[in-house]
Amino acid sequence: MARNVVVLASGRTELLSLPHLVSHLQGTTVKVRIPPNNRSLIKVAESLIKSVWYEDIDNQPEKIILLVDVDGKSPAQVVDPLQHRLSTRLPDEIKMRVRYEYAQWHLEAWYFADATNLREYLGRNLGHVDTSKPDEIENPKLHLKNLLPQVYTARVSAEIARKASPPTIMGRSPSFKGFVDAVTNGTDHREACER
Repeated sequence: MARNVVVLASGRTELLSLPHLVSHLQGTTVKVRIPPNNRSLIKVAESLIKSVWYEDIDNQPEKIILLVDVDGKSPAQVVDPLQHRLSTRLPDEIKMRVRYEYAQWHLEAWYFADATNLREYLGRNLGHVDTSKPDEIENPKLHLKNLLPQVYTARVSAEIARKASPPTIMGRSPSFKGFVDAVTNGTDHREACER
């Protein structure tokens, strides 16, 4: 049976890029949804989750993954309060189907995990970043913007994602591995990190 997963993410970059980063997953349909009018995902998470859950009552998602940027903070500082708040507001039938995952800084850190393909896309070296630890790159979005010969847009992000190797990224980025595990019913990344 195919899995039906909805990922709630913060913006257009994720909307266009995430489908490429999970396209290698067999038997899983992943839809990405973002808040309307550039609103904050954290502020509208409750209404967005309910909207996704109730929009097609005959084809509800197996699970909803809330993917947030933690902007260099510890995941617990951002994810735990959000999870606690929503656990008191969502009906039981929904809350047991919601997973909380994160990108350590931004989705762009995941691109640095696949240094070979990113270097090929850019046509230049990646500067002074440790691509073996992409989740530790401070402000990877700004670093990527500085490397690009053109303006960084959601479409550019999607082009980079299309050329990326998700298995390579999984091997180097714990936050990306946690996200993929959540999509595929693998290990709960945050629990594994806390052990």
